[in-house]
Amino acid sequence: MKFTINRMDAITWSISAALILLLNTNLKTGEVNWMWTLVILASAFMISRIQEYLMPLLMRRAANWPVQRMLGAYVLVCVLVATLISTLVLIIIQLVKKEVFPARVYVSSGLTYVLMTIAFTSVYVIQQLTDRWKKSLLQQEQLNQALLRAEYDALKNQVNPHFLFNSLNILSALIPEDPENAVNLVERLSKVFRYNLQNNDRVTVELGTELKIVEAYLFIHKMRFGENLQYDFLVDKIDKTRSIVTQGLLTLVENALKHNECSSEKPLTISLFVDGDRVVVRNTFQPKNKQFLESTGIGLSNLKSRYKLVTSAPVEVKETADFFEVSIPFCNAS
Repeated sequence: MKFTINRMDAITWSISAALILLLNTNLKTGEVNWMWTLVILASAFMISRIQEYLMPLLMRRAANWPVQRMLGAYVLVCVLVATLISTLVLIIIQLVKKEVFPARVYVSSGLTYVLMTIAFTSVYVIQQLTDRWKKSLLQQEQLNQALLRAEYDALKNQVNPHFLFNSLNILSALIPEDPENAVNLVERLSKVFRYNLQNNDRVTVELGTELKIVEAYLFIHKMRFGENLQYDFLVDKIDKTRSIVTQGLLTLVENALKHNECSSEKPLTISLFVDGDRVVVRNTFQPKNKQFLESTGIGLSNLKSRYKLVTSAPVEVKETADFFEVSIPFCNAS
């Protein structure tokens, strides 16, 4: 353990020493109880060294804890350290002076040491809380920017002439032959656009809500590709109320359709299912061309960045000769 004393430490120790000396001085006679003064100073020094080691460990461990839980752990550590040192000091004094202290001495001494321990560490903890608050504000700003970029990219991909042209061609062919499906296609097309526009201020969304949009999006492409596109969802009702990052699944389904061949020779299958605390999107791996392997993967990269700002659980990617799979974790609603 490295021993260092900065300006704040010097000020704190000077004030503490003066108070300890004052508390152990008989104001009427001016007599100083040097034994207790030296014992308290020595134990205070020991407490500060122990806390200097423990506090950084606690703060690193509690980096992702709620503030209430972190403060509770901080107080618990202070109480345990103070009680241990206080008890040890009293036992040593009893052995030296060969006398037994009553329980009230242990209690009052313990409380004094707890207050002293909190006093020595409160400045550090307040500084850590301030830094954490500033970091959370920065992360929220980064998350908002990433979400705006994702919404822009998603909306741009939906409205690009190629997508709109294919949708209108499908619609024009369906109107005379199958008016009912034509109406269904228009309804699903409007649902996809509305979803992108209405969720511009949401970081997370319920899985069930996003599944409806993914189904609408796939239905549109099903009208185009027919039996060459197959998809299935395997999600329990209870999992539909859990939350994921907004447009997370839509991004993955878009990537599957964008980068893989979908034809009578190579039908494309997309499977979506829940595996524990993760949602998995798996598709048959049949890239359209070698450019897929060199793709910058902007959509997937953006999704990973957004998840890093929401949870410590990562986005996982798995690729084999037969399939390409991405799993995203559930996260807290916001």
